[in-house]
Amino acid sequence: MRFLTRIVLLLTGIALLLAGCGNEEQRPEELPDARALLEEATNKIQTAESFQLTIDATGYPVAISTGDFALPVDLPLAFEYAEGTFIAPDRLQAVVEVSLGELATTADVVAIGDAQYLRSDVLTQNRWLEEQIVAGFSPQGLIAPEGGISDALNSITGLEMVGETDLDGLPVYHLHGTIDAQNVYSLTFGLIGTTEGMLDVDVYILPEERLVEQVVVYEPLPPNVEGADELEPTTWTITIRNYNGAFVIEVPTPEATDETAEATASPEDATETP
Repeated sequence: MRFLTRIVLLLTGIALLLAGCGNEEQRPEELPDARALLEEATNKIQTAESFQLTIDATGYPVAISTGDFALPVDLPLAFEYAEGTFIAPDRLQAVVEVSLGELATTADVVAIGDAQYLRSDVLTQNRWLEEQIVAGFSPQGLIAPEGGISDALNSITGLEMVGETDLDGLPVYHLHGTIDAQNVYSLTFGLIGTTEGMLDVDVYILPEERLVEQVVVYEPLPPNVEGADELEPTTWTITIRNYNGAFVIEVPTPEATDETAEATASPEDATETP
């Protein structure tokens, strides 16, 4: 009887030990430090030879000031979406979706150094024109040590690790904090209207690659806007992908209708920044 009792106790002890080991193996990994993770990811933006990015603005319309560029009709020009390619140090090509009143259209935009080129069926009759579409904007500002994308993200205050989540089918780390509106210029191609105050921001980082996948900035409604109770604030969603892809951006020929500026990439050629 004593022998049987000892066997039972021994087997029970082994079972408990195995159960304990199993629980330890299933224990979730410790989340990385939010600030260290962000700095590692932003450094890969800063040192990338190229990347592709999309900017999506939803909610309250984003007005575009065209400066001396004369629009074909006397209607407000509003930004909606852009998909572009950046090549360091100072080349950018993008297809931009805009609206002229109730009319939606697209425009090809190329910026090389301080020069900006625009082509659109509606805005330029499908001709390339050299025009300052966004005053003061230059592609090199995207990676400028002061005011660039990396600098802007590293300026986020109150940064916290929200946890792991799913972003359109991708596992990501979710970070949250606030950012000075003055530091959001490069993230929005210089289009954001708010220049004062702190804005909420979410950052999503790929866990294995340690790459910034998406940034979401929440811009409040302009002060004293009519019908504010029925309007949605502007949400800026910036997605960065294909780091170090093989891209080419050519200089357009102004006034030509048969010349194009192309940015081509092979996703399989994209590599991760070590």
